[in-house]
Amino acid sequence: MKRLILILILTIFSTTVFAEEEPREWKWEKVYNSIVLVSSENTYEEIIKEGIPEEFFEQPPGPNKDDKANPIDPQEFEKGRPKFPEFAMGTGFFINKIHVVTNYHVIKNFDSVKLYAYNHPFAITDVKIVGYDEEIDIAVIEILEDIENNYIPWADTEPYIGDTVYALGHGISQIWSLTKGILSYDYRPNPGTSFVHYIQTDAVINSGNSGGPLLNEDGEVVGINTLLISPDQSYVGYGYVIPTKLAKRAVEQILATGKHVKPSIGILMGIIDDKKLYKELREKNVEHFLEIKEVTPDSAAYRFGLMAGDIIVSIDGEKIYVVPHVIETLWMKNPGEQVSFEIYRNNEYLTIEVVLGTAPPIPSIYKGPLQ
Repeated sequence: MKRLILILILTIFSTTVFAEEEPREWKWEKVYNSIVLVSSENTYEEIIKEGIPEEFFEQPPGPNKDDKANPIDPQEFEKGRPKFPEFAMGTGFFINKIHVVTNYHVIKNFDSVKLYAYNHPFAITDVKIVGYDEEIDIAVIEILEDIENNYIPWADTEPYIGDTVYALGHGISQIWSLTKGILSYDYRPNPGTSFVHYIQTDAVINSGNSGGPLLNEDGEVVGINTLLISPDQSYVGYGYVIPTKLAKRAVEQILATGKHVKPSIGILMGIIDDKKLYKELREKNVEHFLEIKEVTPDSAAYRFGLMAGDIIVSIDGEKIYVVPHVIETLWMKNPGEQVSFEIYRNNEYLTIEVVLGTAPPIPSIYKGPLQ
């Protein structure tokens, strides 16, 4: 009996001593090594070179010592001084070994940009701006010094509403913060341009997250965190994100040519607002209700025969039901390419081939030396 107890004790002891836990792998290590902090500031050197007097950037200490009879009024001085941001912080991410993507507004109007990488203890100052698109709010920065880093792939598939997503960045100066949420909605318009719309997330993003990636469960980029929708400029549950399909298009063109050129059709669209027409279409088994409201004179649509009142059925064989479907079709096209519109007009289906025009660029006021 004693021998049996001794054997049992030795067996348990041996199992305890020699059992080894498998090392736990950190899921987000590669992603963290792909993120940078983007620090932008103004030294005013380049702004002064543009012809703005240096004294505009100095606060008057009090009365004008050279003219005591006419002292400087600090309030009047401040009114006349040009307003330039002093400092900004945002997020960026590597898409390859030397190129970082961020929001254009993170670097806009600044004359000095520094990057900080997760596993690199020094500021990265040897950089240049490859190009940007102000309308989409995308910029590409090239690193001119050798550092160790990973990079994040673009997602091949679009997320669905309700999918889990992660935001990584430096919101409210809390550097390298990872937050989790869902894709709240798949379409939010940009009131300033019809070519850009956003996806919405409730993953926490704040000032400082701009330019950072929104990630899926596999650590792939499904969008770029860009806007915080809030009455008090802090997180309340609504963040807007540039979809990967649009961001990737702009980035690839910028890398290839230094700029991004967009196609144009020249139509104003909307769901039909005539109840009688809606009922008539339903009775005729027409399932499409996106109507061309206006056609811009001398546009591609005008030249090739699209008309106000046409119901858009499909483009290049893909069924069209709402405005985002048309816009996202354009995201995959370039000026000069031909697209096939199937439309419903006067009780019949017609096919109209349209050669896309070129959207005019939005002028930028960026004057920094990095341009």
